[in-house]
Order: sequence, then C-alpha cells, then structure tokens
Amino acid sequence: MNKKYLSALVCGFGAAVLTTIPGMESIACCTLVPIAAGISIFLYKKSNPEISKIRTGTGILIGVLTGIIAALFASGFEVIITYLTKSSDLVVSMPQAEQVVKDLNFGPAAEESLNILRQMIVEIQTKGFSFLYTILITITNLITYSIFGILGGVIGTAILNKRNQK
Repeated sequence: MNKKYLSALVCGFGAAVLTTIPGMESIACCTLVPIAAGISIFLYKKSNPEISKIRTGTGILIGVLTGIIAALFASGFEVIITYLTKSSDLVVSMPQAEQVVKDLNFGPAAEESLNILRQMIVEIQTKGFSFLYTILITITNLITYSIFGILGGVIGTAILNKRNQK
C-alpha cells in the first residue's frame, strides 16, 4: 500500500473513532479532521525521510483522503450507533427544529421538509435505520470533512515545510 494512503487511512480512522465520543461529534469537522490531516502529513513525512519538501498538492491530496476516510468511517459508526440505540441527534433535536420552523413561518415547503424528517425519525425509532438519514449523514460528512481535511493538509504541509527550512 502506498505510504501516502496509509497515513491518511490511520489518521482518518482515528478521527472517526473520536467522533463517536459524546460531545466530540459537534467539533469533528472543524477541529478533529484538520488535526488528523496535519498528523497524516507528519506521518507521511516520517515514512518518507528522503523527501525534503512536501508539495502543496500532496498535502491537499493527503488532507482530502484523510477527510474522506474519516467521513466514511464516522458515517458507518453513526449508522451502527443509531441502529443499536434507535435514536440519533436528529431524533433528539427535532422538537427544537419544529419550533424554529414554526417561529420563522417558512411556509408549506418547510412543513413538507419537516414531514420528511418526521418520517425518518419514525423509521429510526422503529427499525433503527433510515436509508435517507444514512445518505444525508454520509453526504454531509463527505463534504464537510473533505473541506476541513484539505485545510488541515495545507496547514500541516506549510508547518512541516517551514520547520524543515530551518
């Protein structure tokens, strides 16, 4: 396996595991994934000592791979936990979401969206699984974790390259 992919796999999986800790899920995308991507760059450099400077493109690639791997594993863990507990953040936060939509008076489109969310909640509470919920969680995680993975990869590359210049 390419060393580039191995560091992204290890760090992405580590970030995904940390997202299962209650309270950590809310900071996963903006804190854990960039840190994991930065550590992934560091591990890549450690495994390739002959490289004196890491290219920005390599940093972006490792960062996005770390983000994608973290997103896929985190989504899988979320689905498993939802299946076992028959509950999720969506189920818990639905009353507040309904109140916000009611207060802001978004109209019939918002009410239709709430009906879809209610349907997903019923599926989660009865079966422990909702296909639409799984798709939405995965797509959301892929987008946000990839963006923050790129950010962490670029920052990690800049820090390592600056450190190596001294």
